[in-house]
Amino acid sequence: MGLDPYCLGAVVYHPKVESIWEQFGGWFAEQDFPLAVSYFDDYERQVDALVEGGIDTAWNTNLAYVCALERTNGALHALAMRDTDLGWTSKIVVRTDSAAETLEDLRGKRVGFGDADSPQAHILPVHALRAQGFDPAVEFLASRMDRDLGKHGDTGGAELAQLARVRAGELEGSVASSVTLDAVERLGDNADLRVVWTSPEFPHCNFSVLDSSQADHDRFKELLLAMDASDPKLCEPMELEYVNQWIEAQEHGYGDLIAAVKAGPIVVGDVEVAA
Repeated sequence: MGLDPYCLGAVVYHPKVESIWEQFGGWFAEQDFPLAVSYFDDYERQVDALVEGGIDTAWNTNLAYVCALERTNGALHALAMRDTDLGWTSKIVVRTDSAAETLEDLRGKRVGFGDADSPQAHILPVHALRAQGFDPAVEFLASRMDRDLGKHGDTGGAELAQLARVRAGELEGSVASSVTLDAVERLGDNADLRVVWTSPEFPHCNFSVLDSSQADHDRFKELLLAMDASDPKLCEPMELEYVNQWIEAQEHGYGDLIAAVKAGPIVVGDVEVAA
């Protein structure tokens, strides 16, 4: 038998997080599956709680999942994820009037990166560039912005601040995730930006659980996958969580991030004062 209620961890990277889980919690309770949500200020504390058995599942970033996987010697797996967690990429963008067309054109130029613990704006793009034989710590005048450490880039604040610096001419280019750039495009604010490099695809968040846990993970997953975005009680929190449909986790896609973490700390660039 599982714990009653089912204990879930979520990091409050934005005030909306508590509203999302309050609404989801009400729906789960109606399905006779009550949730107890623990909120954390950063992913390190959430991973601690998961590994120590303080929560049944953690709504983790890809980096939090990989760190938990490493700490448990692989005795952990991903349960479910959003449909929108698949197919992420990191991109380097420049202004449309920039002379830069390729990575080679950015050698010796100032290029921005996001928070040191952001998989999409720092860790994975650096890893991918090095795999291509292009070390950004050497080839660029890298400029990193640590704005929301502990949140693993969830806020997108550093990426947006670095894009503003590109527009202002302070940087020749900057790294941003495909998701951030899609959001910029929806706002009609991308006409002055152009992509010159794209990383391999990678997945983002997932619900992580310990293999040894006796909690009722199957029932939790069953209910997640049954959620319908057209349900009046679910449409708002699902929209706020950027999910159209919950799906089975696809763990094979985390290989690049696992390799990057195993290779050791990835930190490039002089740190700029966070805006």
